[in-house]
Amino acid sequence: MGKERGFCIMVRKTVLLFGLLLALAISNITVSQANQRQLAQVVYITLSKACSCTLVLCQAGDIIVGNVFSGERKGLLKRIDYSTDKEAARVYIKQYGITQAPAILFLDTQGKLLWMALGELSEKDIQEKLRLLGN
Repeated sequence: MGKERGFCIMVRKTVLLFGLLLALAISNITVSQANQRQLAQVVYITLSKACSCTLVLCQAGDIIVGNVFSGERKGLLKRIDYSTDKEAARVYIKQYGITQAPAILFLDTQGKLLWMALGELSEKDIQEKLRLLGN
């Protein structure tokens, strides 16, 4: 009878420990998801005046960005044409080290960079990043 009681106590402690570990793991997942940085703004820098090869990239990027950021997503987008608004573009160029147009930046609420693409943009890549960020 003493061995059975000792065994039952050991099983109870094991179950209790397992339950505590499971609860801790679930709470860590919840905290991790809560701390995940969220997309607050998408900045798209393009050129309306440029050499032909850059202009082709920017025009293609304009179409892609227009397709992706329509409807509900339109509010996320800040579009800057370097050809007509150099001052606004320079802030982002300097802060994020942009070296090529077009450029698309995904920023969190503190303005920290979540993702960036330069040059030839891919609608598939942009859509995937938006999906990963819950948009």
